[in-house]
Amino acid sequence: MDKLRACLALLGSVVAFTASAADGTGSFSVRGAGLLTCDIFVKERAQQSRAYLMIGGWLDGYINGLNQYAPDTYDIVSFESTELLAVIIAEHCQAHPKDRLFSVVNTIVIRLGDDRIRERSPLTAVKVGKYETRLYEETLRRVQRALSERGHFSGQLTGSWDDKTERALRAFQRASDLQATGFPDQKTLWRLLRRERAAK
Repeated sequence: MDKLRACLALLGSVVAFTASAADGTGSFSVRGAGLLTCDIFVKERAQQSRAYLMIGGWLDGYINGLNQYAPDTYDIVSFESTELLAVIIAEHCQAHPKDRLFSVVNTIVIRLGDDRIRERSPLTAVKVGKYETRLYEETLRRVQRALSERGHFSGQLTGSWDDKTERALRAFQRASDLQATGFPDQKTLWRLLRRERAAK
């Protein structure tokens, strides 16, 4: 995966967190991996240590908590894997080693929140050759819309995976100097659905 420099623009500076579930003064306790500083995260990630795996578990738990308690939210991330989020976090942390992990992660999910999956959406199996994944039907509709806007896809936005969508995605990958597999990998989805927004 390339360095995803555009994600730095997405992050901007780390913003203060305002939680509706905090106490009357807006205060709340941060626990576990959220207390770690960025320099520790970068070091543990480079070593692929046990601590890094635990941080990944904390990150998944944080997202699950948001999914349960944030209003109008089924999934705060529409396609991003834990590892892609870790890449984005690492990009920020390289430049801001003393930032707390909680603040960085919170900023990311706030920025990604506009594109969250708001209502339950069925997961669709996607298979291209030896590659397989599962994406929300709503995410696939967004993929088809984005491909249509770029002139690669025509027809109804069904949210289903089919040969037409695969061919359109392959055309987009070729035009974007990506490996033209036709598979909606994380790098392709980021470039298609996030890059322009991140650059703004």
